[in-house]
Amino acid sequence: MATSAPPHTPQTPRTRSAAASGDFSRKTLVLSALALGLVLVIGVGVVALTTDSGPRQDTQGQTPEAGGSKPHIIPRPGDGQPPQNPGDRGGWEQLTLFTMMLGAMLGIGVVIFRGGRKARANRAQWLAAGTSGQDGALGEPPPPDLSGGRPGPD
Repeated sequence: MATSAPPHTPQTPRTRSAAASGDFSRKTLVLSALALGLVLVIGVGVVALTTDSGPRQDTQGQTPEAGGSKPHIIPRPGDGQPPQNPGDRGGWEQLTLFTMMLGAMLGIGVVIFRGGRKARANRAQWLAAGTSGQDGALGEPPPPDLSGGRPGPD
């Protein structure tokens, strides 16, 4: 009993949907952003309306008028003392460091912005070269087809 193998049928490649390949329409992105923003605003509103119980009720006996102390874990603005040394809070060393960090972040943003602009320009050149048949690297026309219409060694 000889069994014959089923004939080989080539499978068609599966195509990915637009969502799977990351290509979304502008309308989809805008609607998604609006939905996210709306959910955030509604969530903040619900939390604000349900958790605000009015003035604090746990301060009885702690006000200065009632003879209690004024408890504050974090010093309030103006309660402290001016910086005595350069490394103190608000001293020139801290302010210089803060300025340097802001400058570094600004520099990073400029580099990213300029790099993106260059990449878009290079991509446009690349696409134009692809449609014209010339790569534009040397400014010369493409070499003639010497294969005579025969397929290559691949």
